Amino acid sequence: MGTAPLAVVLAVVAGVGVAPATGPTPSPEPPPAPPNVVETPRDLDATPVPRDRLTASAAACAGLPVVPVRDGKPVIVQLKPAKAFDVAKLNATSWSRPPVSDPTWQLMYYSLRWMGPLVRSAVANKQPATLNMLITQVARFYALNPDRGLSRLGWDEGSSLRRLEALNCLYRMTKDKRLIPGMTTEVNLQFGPRYYGPPKYMAHNHGLMANERIIVAGQLLRKPAWIAKASARMRTESAMAFTPTGTSYEQSAMYHDVVLQMWSAAAATLAGINPKDPAVPRIRAVLRRATNVSRWLTEPDGRFVQYGDTSLVRGRPAPTRAGAGVLRDDRAGILVGRWSWKDPKTTYYSVRYGPARLAHGHHDKSAITWTTAGSRVLVGSGYFGSDGGSPYVAYHRRAGAANVAVPVGATARATPATLTRAIVRGTRHRWSVADTVFGRNHGRAIDVDHSSRTLTVSDAFAGRVTADQFWHLDPSWTLISARPTARSRTQVMRFRNTVTGRTLTVRTTGVVVSALRGSNRPVAGWNFPHTYQKVANWELRVRWTGGTVRTTFRVS
Repeated sequence: MGTAPLAVVLAVVAGVGVAPATGPTPSPEPPPAPPNVVETPRDLDATPVPRDRLTASAAACAGLPVVPVRDGKPVIVQLKPAKAFDVAKLNATSWSRPPVSDPTWQLMYYSLRWMGPLVRSAVANKQPATLNMLITQVARFYALNPDRGLSRLGWDEGSSLRRLEALNCLYRMTKDKRLIPGMTTEVNLQFGPRYYGPPKYMAHNHGLMANERIIVAGQLLRKPAWIAKASARMRTESAMAFTPTGTSYEQSAMYHDVVLQMWSAAAATLAGINPKDPAVPRIRAVLRRATNVSRWLTEPDGRFVQYGDTSLVRGRPAPTRAGAGVLRDDRAGILVGRWSWKDPKTTYYSVRYGPARLAHGHHDKSAITWTTAGSRVLVGSGYFGSDGGSPYVAYHRRAGAANVAVPVGATARATPATLTRAIVRGTRHRWSVADTVFGRNHGRAIDVDHSSRTLTVSDAFAGRVTADQFWHLDPSWTLISARPTARSRTQVMRFRNTVTGRTLTVRTTGVVVSALRGSNRPVAGWNFPHTYQKVANWELRVRWTGGTVRTTFRVS
């Protein structure tokens, strides 16, 4: 009789679950986990996470679960949605032909982070044969899948920095010298041209993550040169991660806060190396400004406003502060207005403009979100995931998934947008944005009236072009009626909020050519509250040809 394998199932956590790469319609809620499922730590970059999970995720070994492994029994691992595999049988083909195309899945696979719970169990339960096999397979990874200087098959900077985190954890638990060559390989990669940071790239959270892990490796292996070089990069890049106002360059409300937390940890790391490091107070001064921005990016319901790759996660409410009004950051291209910090029924809005799309940004130049009377009204799409084969990922990446105007058939370009007018008086704020994102001059006028709970947006493109306004309502709104008015060509649609009971009236001088909710053909009318989760919402498309179109939203 053969020895029965001991199955070890590790779920790759992305939001609340991972959809198969080939599955176009993932379940909004994952099935209950079987008793022996182990959730690996959430990824800080590929998978957006709530702030209260970051500390556990970043603490390499502290939160690892103990998975039962036993000498003499095969260790079978399943990283869903791939088929289960025997760790002892991993070979060159295992690494050269990954079974799943989803970049998030591959990031976890090549990171080797799933090895941590297995090694911890083997150490805790004194299973030397299994421990030897696991460390042998980690060391063999570098022989079976060597670094050829290309960002593929796990040798991109993102996989490398996460693999270094895993190796740091394994070395801390085992002190096995067979891990040292791999740790050195990863550090050398991060000191080379693939490093995601200056001088080749912008200051980025990947670079910061890499430097943090290099410092840990340097401390474990007593490599002061590693610590010194990584620390120096952190000091230099701390001044590049945020605008003078304190906004990150990630073009995402949630990722702004993630970067804020990462740099908070970085300041603590530098202070731990040298308590008198003059960079530490400078970084903490920047972080105070960044914290202020996070508060502005928090809607009246206490969660972040959805622009860029942002899930509906807890923000940084500030109900006791005063001084409501406007936050404007031209360097980051974000404008936020609000009339109260403590009234949940206040009006709140955001406008996107500024630099060309990058990092976690969307094609959302001149896009607006709007909340009033205790209800989110116009919302961004959120973030579905990173699998390029998913139609929902393709959807959240296109311009029409934001509240923008697009000439029919035009393609968005990576060009900036400029705020050209600003009138802020009492209960009424008026703004104008100009851009050439779609290859021709475009102007948008935005009029926010807090007292009447009204938003009016006017768009015009140069020339006699046919264009569409896209509008995305919060999922809480349900359609009541849609009709043209009796005395004009103006169209009127009415919606009711299923939570507050409020009524939304939408009037437009254009033609509502489509109103879709939860459509798969074409993919339209979806909001993504968390990674790989989707909720149906109304997507309105207003068309006009030449001149100016005006659409008004009023909540009563």
